[in-house]
Amino acid sequence: MASKRQLKSDICFIVKELVSECMAYSMMVPNVNLQEAENLVNDILEFYGNVLVEINGVRKAAANERGDTMKAIRRDVGQKVGEFVGRMAKLGKN
Repeated sequence: MASKRQLKSDICFIVKELVSECMAYSMMVPNVNLQEAENLVNDILEFYGNVLVEINGVRKAAANERGDTMKAIRRDVGQKVGEFVGRMAKLGKN
């Protein structure tokens, strides 16, 4: 199991990539709903803040539950990233 520091680093990297791709996509692809792109970026940043709070809260969990909690967070992050990518793909479709 990766450390909390590595998990935070991975999530930070993913968030930066998602936001930059969303911004580039909205600038380069015609007929993109800019309001939806802005909402997506806001949702990504809100998710980032919430997941950091969740990771920092793991320290308060019982020692035998920490590993399971971190695995659950990692799984939830993967699902949410998939959702964000799906929403990004729909930006150009009207």
